[in-house]
Amino acid sequence: MAKQLYDYWFVQFDFPNEEGKPYKSSGGKMVWNEKLKREIPEGWDISLIKDIATTYSGGTPKSTNIEYYDNGEIAWINSGELNSPIITKTTNYITKCGLENSSAKLYPSNSILVAMYGATAGKVSLLTFEACSNQAVCGVIPTIENMLYYVYFHISSLYSHFITLSTGSARDNISQDTIKNILLPIPTRNILKLFDEKIGSIYQTIINNYQQIDSLTKQRDVIILFSATTILSAVFQPI
Repeated sequence: MAKQLYDYWFVQFDFPNEEGKPYKSSGGKMVWNEKLKREIPEGWDISLIKDIATTYSGGTPKSTNIEYYDNGEIAWINSGELNSPIITKTTNYITKCGLENSSAKLYPSNSILVAMYGATAGKVSLLTFEACSNQAVCGVIPTIENMLYYVYFHISSLYSHFITLSTGSARDNISQDTIKNILLPIPTRNILKLFDEKIGSIYQTIINNYQQIDSLTKQRDVIILFSATTILSAVFQPI
């Protein structure tokens, strides 16, 4: 539903006009943009990702130093986890010492993560909690209000383009500069605000469902473990 709404509003440009009617289909004025090489709605601007968001990549603490990992409490995302479009949990953690002694940096909740190389190159995820990542991931943190979901879907729509940039035998290595220099149209503030409200409610429902599934899974595992322990105790009880 969220992806369809993005396509309808920002690919077909049939977002609601002042009368609530589809903009382009109702005769909304379109103007040619030379940099984008296509028409965009009148009154829209264009911008580079680096001008509307902060970007930085992650790092990996030295794996041979157990001080960087044992009893770690800082969530650490690897690029393989970006197969999921929304990240609500991880099993990987590093310590504060590991964070301070590597190039890893913390991304705030509601950051956009982009896999730059490896099997998941070009994949995009929404991070729902504070975490850091390995060096194969770039975080994009919009600095303009109501831009999170719009930027997320725009970068996600470039997956095929990222793959065609491949310079290796398997999959593309996307540089952070490639991400910073993505050029995109910027809708008017009222359209961004309306889109953010509609998509935000959908994604909050998805996130809540993920979290409930995780909670129920943990409860199930505890029940199974308790049941198995009880049965084994009964079987091996001395006669």
